[in-house]
Amino acid sequence: MSASSNTLLVMMLGKADALADLTGTNTSTTTFAGAGIAVGFAAATAVAKGTTAAAPYTDATTVGLVDGGYITSSHTGHMSIDFPYGPTPVSVTVSVTSLATHGVGGILSASLSDYGLL
Repeated sequence: MSASSNTLLVMMLGKADALADLTGTNTSTTTFAGAGIAVGFAAATAVAKGTTAAAPYTDATTVGLVDGGYITSSHTGHMSIDFPYGPTPVSVTVSVTSLATHGVGGILSASLSDYGLL
């Protein structure tokens, strides 16, 4: 006897840190669950501008957890740019993560044998 579950789970987290004289951080996460599909998106940005001898520091991180479904996709992109020279050094970090899973109880969950193709 086999057990099956038609539960989909997507969880997103974002974190941004900045250390300098002038800083700005922003994080955003969103999730969507519909009939047989769950999608998540997270973005984080950190910007720091320094006018002292200490170099500015930024860190932005996004992560996610996805479970369920028969077709799952995920992508994470991370970019960090530092301009440590000149009278006002600048640091920028951006992180983006997207996740999706689908295939529970819909056309995407059917196998080829269900359609008589195997």
